[in-house]
Amino acid sequence: MFDYFIANFSWQSIAWLPIGMVLLTCPLAVRRYRRLSPGLRYLALLVCFDALMEITCSVFFNILQSSNLFLFPLITVGELLLLALAYRQVLQSATFNRVVPWVLGLFGAYAVFETILELHTIRYAVSLGIISDLALIGLAGLYFRKLLNELQVERLQADPFFWVSVALIGHSLGDLLITLSTNYLAAHYSLQLQRFLILGVRNIFNFLLYASYFLALAMRPLPAKSLSVQPG
Repeated sequence: MFDYFIANFSWQSIAWLPIGMVLLTCPLAVRRYRRLSPGLRYLALLVCFDALMEITCSVFFNILQSSNLFLFPLITVGELLLLALAYRQVLQSATFNRVVPWVLGLFGAYAVFETILELHTIRYAVSLGIISDLALIGLAGLYFRKLLNELQVERLQADPFFWVSVALIGHSLGDLLITLSTNYLAAHYSLQLQRFLILGVRNIFNFLLYASYFLALAMRPLPAKSLSVQPG
């Protein structure tokens, strides 16, 4: 039964879910930008960046019938940069402010090196994906550490970055599992199962992450009780 489902599963049917979600979130991000806290403004910029990248990837893959894997380093660096800037506003940590430029600089340099090294090949940059996922889990972990240390947020569900952090951890752990199993799947399982996990399940994770962005940008947090610092 499962084999029949995998064989007949059309991952294209859910490929448009994350694209639709991020395109729905983008106008909200633009419309509410001036009223957002500094951290959420970077999240709004991230949504616009992701919308542009989703459209570009879709054009290359579906219209031009060409690989879009060469965009992966750009997407990875851009997303990590904007999320780090967003969490910088939320965490308000001097140590984080000192360390994060070095981390981003080294990661960006490695992404450039990886891109040049694989310039004439079509390959998913596994190492970049792993580093990015671990970094995103780290950002969310720092947020929850701040929550536990300060105990200032009375209603977690009212803080936008609570939902973003939960979604980031879920997305990154799922993506990390898929990334680590890519080579094993390629060696031992059918192409249909690979597409189901790598493309189908990953699209669902992306959809849920974009949904958390929409929720965060649509919320109106209380300034005194939220870690999402309001503009002065």
